[in-house]
Formats: sequence, C-alpha cells, structure tokens
Amino acid sequence: MKVILTGDLFLGGDLLNKPVISIINSETFKNADKRIVNLEQPISENKHVADKCTLFTGFFAIEQLKLLEISAVNLAHNHIQDKTDEGILETIEHLDNASIGHFGAGPDIFAAKEPHWIDDTTCILGYCEFGRPYLKQIQVAEEDSPGVNPLRYESIMQDLQQLPPGKKAILYFHWGREHVWLPPHNDIQLAKKLLNDKRIALIVGMHCHRVQGYIEHNGKRAYMSLGNFLFPNFFIQPPTQIAYPEAIPAEYPTTRKYHSVYRLTYKKWRLVNRISLMLEYDIENKHIRHIPVIQDDDVPQVQELQGIKRYVVLLWIDILSLIYQFPRLVYTPLEKFNAFLFYKIWRFQIMLFHVKERGLIYCVKRVCDKIKGRIVRGLRT
Repeated sequence: MKVILTGDLFLGGDLLNKPVISIINSETFKNADKRIVNLEQPISENKHVADKCTLFTGFFAIEQLKLLEISAVNLAHNHIQDKTDEGILETIEHLDNASIGHFGAGPDIFAAKEPHWIDDTTCILGYCEFGRPYLKQIQVAEEDSPGVNPLRYESIMQDLQQLPPGKKAILYFHWGREHVWLPPHNDIQLAKKLLNDKRIALIVGMHCHRVQGYIEHNGKRAYMSLGNFLFPNFFIQPPTQIAYPEAIPAEYPTTRKYHSVYRLTYKKWRLVNRISLMLEYDIENKHIRHIPVIQDDDVPQVQELQGIKRYVVLLWIDILSLIYQFPRLVYTPLEKFNAFLFYKIWRFQIMLFHVKERGLIYCVKRVCDKIKGRIVRGLRT
C-alpha cells in the first residue's frame, strides 16, 4: 500500500466554493492508495471567529476533500480553534459524516489522542507544539474541553503505549519557527530520540510554510517541514483576519507577508512558500521517497517540479539535511543567525508596506512609541 503524506492544505481563499477537479497535477498523488494531509483550517458555518490571525471555510470544503479523495486529515495545528470550540466540534462532525478520517484534535483529550489506522499494521498520530514564542494561542484539549493533542515527549510515549504489540505509528507534528530553513536544535534532538523507538515508523513535520530537510536516524526519517502543499492566496481584513468580501474593490494593496493591514489586502505567497514536498510511503517495505511540487503564483494549482528546478530543490534539501547533522555548538549559532537575519529582513519589508500604506511620518511615530514603551517598561522593572 502506497500512502501520500503532504504538508499544509487550505481550501479557502481563491479556492472558496470552487471545484478542485484536476487541481493537483501529479500522477503520484492520484495513483496513491491513500492520501493524508494537514488540513490547516476548521470547517464551520458558525459566526464566531477567534481574535487572532485566522483561516477557515464553510461546509463546501468537505466536498473539495472528497473530490481530492483525501483519506484522512491532521487537525493538530494552530488554526483548528479559529472558529472557537464550536468550530472544532463542527469540523469533526462534518468529517465524520463524510467518512473522512481525522486525528490530532477532538472534543476532549482522549479523542484528540486517538490514532487513525491506515491499515492493520500502521496508524498515524497528530501533535501540535504549544507554549513557544513561535507557536502561541494553541488550544490544547483537556478532559472536558476540545483542542489539539499536545506535542510533548511524555505524551507521545503514553500514546505509543496504547498501541497493540507490534504495531507502528507515523507521527504528524505541527512545530518549529515559521519561514526559516533551520529548525530549533531541540526539535532535531527530539526527532532522533523518537526515531530510536521501534514503534515509530516516520515523523512528518509542518508549520513553517517552507520546505526543510530531514533527519535520518536509526534507519528511519523525520521530515522537519513539508511546506505548503495547496495554500491559495487570500484576502486579509484589518487587523489580520482572513476575509471573503462580497464585492472586491477595483484597487487593493497586495502583500507577500502575513501582518496587520489597514484595509482589505490581498495576500500572495512567495516562491519559497509555494514549493513543498509530497511523501510517498510504502507501508509494506517501509520505503519512502519525497517528491517536490509547486503551486502556481496566481491560481491554486499544484504540479510536480521537473527538470533543473526539481534537482535544485532536491539538492537544497540534501544540503539542509547535512547541516542538521552538525554538533550543537556549530549548529546553534547558524540556527540563531538564520532566524535573526530572516526576521530582521521580514520586519523591514513589513515596515516598507506600512510606509506605503500610511506614510513615513505615521510609521516613524509608531516606532518612537514602541521605543518609548520599551523604555518605560524597562524603568518599571
């Protein structure tokens, strides 16, 4: 049995209420026995929206999942609560009614921990990191409230102990910093520690919205991030929430970042965020291969990379995977420099957007107010 595993899938934005026939132009994807994705959204018709950066769609997304022949979805991520508790419960109800498997979140912690069985020998478990500067506002399930299965080593071990003897598990992780090439060293160490466990067959990561490398350890792999598989462009309304305008204005600003806006703004992905990996995993012989794919810049359509672009992406993944083998004393400065450089450039580009939208004087005043606030807080402490 061959199973396709992908990164982030979002069915809103430019895909809202649109058919998805032939939108994935990949024979590998179509010929798989089963297809499992990270569904980066709730599916809910309720009017409640969380006060945060949000992603969501209505019931039509279920029909899209069925057209794509998705077997199961991971719900352990930072957007599952974007339609509040009701949205979590409604998503699960819609998936159950459509006979689409799901894992990683539930109406309580016991349901969130339940595995999805791919076949008689292998299941899949979903986990979401929480309590990190780069992964906040995560709703962890509890005994009497809905949410995600928490990503902690002890929790994973408890779940593995519930598996029948001789069974294997694939772990889906939502973790790590967004938009960087080098994951936290602690995540690399955790992946190696987990791959030592004979019950774990494979680790599949996502959240950072770009492809990262993989860890090869004990004859198995942990892919740190598969990137955005199918993630359409979308509109943002102030301050940072996704929007589905009834009428689109003749002119509107466009951004390649995700940040606060002042009016209806169109969010497009950069090239690096439109390249991702599909994993083809053969359950019987444990063979795995990764296939680079790319989403078109203007329309939500995915196809396998070919030619020189394919080899460049594969080479870059190999280079990243080699860097992940560096000892902590060498790797950690590289990781921190990568994050520092990216976020400085990121913030500068966002500042340019604000200057264009509100003017230089407004932005200078805003920066001065922030500096003043920091000084005041420093004096108080």
